[in-house]
Amino acid sequence: MVTKSLSILSFLILLVCCSGSDNSSDNTTTQDEVFFVSQSIGGVQVQREVLLHLPNNFDSTQTYPVVIAFHGNGGQNNSWFNQLSQFVDIGEFIGVYPQGYLNSWNLGAEASTADEVYFFNQIMAKLETYSFFDASKVYGIGVSNGSALINKLGIETAHFSAIAALASQLIIGTIPNNSTSPVAVYQMCGTLDNIIPYGGGMSVVGHHFLSASDSALSWVNAFNCTTEPIVEMLGDDEILIYEDCESGKEIRFHSVNNAGHNLNQPNTTNFYGPVWEFLKRF
Repeated sequence: MVTKSLSILSFLILLVCCSGSDNSSDNTTTQDEVFFVSQSIGGVQVQREVLLHLPNNFDSTQTYPVVIAFHGNGGQNNSWFNQLSQFVDIGEFIGVYPQGYLNSWNLGAEASTADEVYFFNQIMAKLETYSFFDASKVYGIGVSNGSALINKLGIETAHFSAIAALASQLIIGTIPNNSTSPVAVYQMCGTLDNIIPYGGGMSVVGHHFLSASDSALSWVNAFNCTTEPIVEMLGDDEILIYEDCESGKEIRFHSVNNAGHNLNQPNTTNFYGPVWEFLKRF
């Protein structure tokens, strides 16, 4: 009986020792990972989770583009695995999925009171320690509350080459200007959005938004883009493309006709395909 117990114990010790991963040396990795950013929020030290989504045939000797994706209010960072796996699995990019404190991003009216710019800068500092990281190919996607945050980060930091702001235009008071580091912007808004009003104004989420059109033009004017857009139609959707912006950037304003806050995403095949095609050009 003692011999059997010792054998089981030895097996368990072996299992524990061999199942973990040691990334303490150079932060190379061969599987999906998680790291934490320590941040003081309201006088409490909080460990904030960031998930890494890696390709199926991840190669630690090469660099990859990085897409940092921000969920909506009340959302979870792990929801991005399903949304973006079609790209990550084949090595198009590595996904980086932060978790909002209290499941939200602080823009002044949310449950969270976290300094999100500090959090983002700490994420970037951590990514710089990974062998796969290419600082010249950093992209951002945000949905709803995360979209408003991606706008803020695009204005107040200089890490992104391009961003996609989905289901939120600019908040009044957070507007780019000629001192903002140029970034390519894909803005997508639903014309019947009852959460973030397409025509602008006070939202039920507690923020005052520019109209979708004025939001796009704010980026255009800040980066001295061509003011006469190229107009494309995607089914019933209108897409306005403003070219010749500073540093070779572009502003793309996609109005999803008759769509609410979900941008008709459940009924759109390969919803994120055009978004990634835009981002990776920059």
